[in-house]
Amino acid sequence: MRDRQASRTRIAGKRQRYLLPAVAVGAAVIALFALVMLRGSGAPALAGTELNGSPAPDFTLTDYRGQTVSLSDFRGKVVVLTFIYTQCPDVCPVIARNLQTAYEQLPAETRDDVALIAITLDPERDTPQALEEFSERHGLSENPSWYALRGNPATLEQVWQAYGIYPGRTTNPATPAHGRGTPVPGGGEGHTDAIYVIDPDGRQRVLMRAYLEPASVAHNIEALAD
Repeated sequence: MRDRQASRTRIAGKRQRYLLPAVAVGAAVIALFALVMLRGSGAPALAGTELNGSPAPDFTLTDYRGQTVSLSDFRGKVVVLTFIYTQCPDVCPVIARNLQTAYEQLPAETRDDVALIAITLDPERDTPQALEEFSERHGLSENPSWYALRGNPATLEQVWQAYGIYPGRTTNPATPAHGRGTPVPGGGEGHTDAIYVIDPDGRQRVLMRAYLEPASVAHNIEALAD
């Protein structure tokens, strides 16, 4: 009887010795599979308000340097798109400084993979000279990834509406717009702090605001540029 019990104990011990490594290997395989699925299934976590990834509306405008620029020219790059006017006393300078700081925080090899685009909200007064002075004032004039764009009012109106920007008036509540419009004393331009981050495939990925740290902008660029 004792011999039979001892035999069973030895067999159980052997089974346990073989079973434990098998369980460990199985757990490792499951963990690896889960990690692969996690990496392959989702977009990187981005700072700001996640958008639906719909194609960003294309446009063609003119940079203050005289260069014709289309959004589609930057396919393959991360585009950070915002709206400014050069006489803005507060939000626009903050956006400009934050974009430049974010650019400086990027690794050198990533800087060629981004375009920083600002579209005027005040085409009458935002002449090429005014946009150039604004760029110089905020340390962006020597940045090869910086584009300050203008155009005729009719063309700009279409671009503003495509991105939910309504200068000089409140946002239409029936429109799924991301911009915020409030009157500017003595100016009449809409005050918006919308910053769109568009991925290399030309899809709208996240909406940011001026109060977000430059490090968050840099993080989004790096995450989408990989």
